[in-house]
Amino acid sequence: MRHVLTVVAASWLAGCVASSGILPAGPPGTYAVTEMVAPINGGGAAARNIALTAANDFCQDQGQAFVVGAMVPGGDLRYPPTGAKFTFRCLPAAAPLPPPLPLWPR
Repeated sequence: MRHVLTVVAASWLAGCVASSGILPAGPPGTYAVTEMVAPINGGGAAARNIALTAANDFCQDQGQAFVVGAMVPGGDLRYPPTGAKFTFRCLPAAAPLPPPLPLWPR
């Protein structure tokens, strides 16, 4: 019975994360990602970590450097933020830093 409860609890907690995935956003080499995590699983802080790691891995897989643009909290803002959304660029590793991206469209 204990193992059944462990499996049920793990599957319930795993269902509390949602992601847009990495999507093209605007100029070539610019992408957006949105990540939502239930407060019980770490909320906005966990969402930010998951999304930043995914974006960095995406750029590194292409042999490029990750440069974050505008980052804003996401999700239900009646509570502490439960998500993160941001834009980022993948640039050649030796490229100079670009000007900052504009704020997230409203």
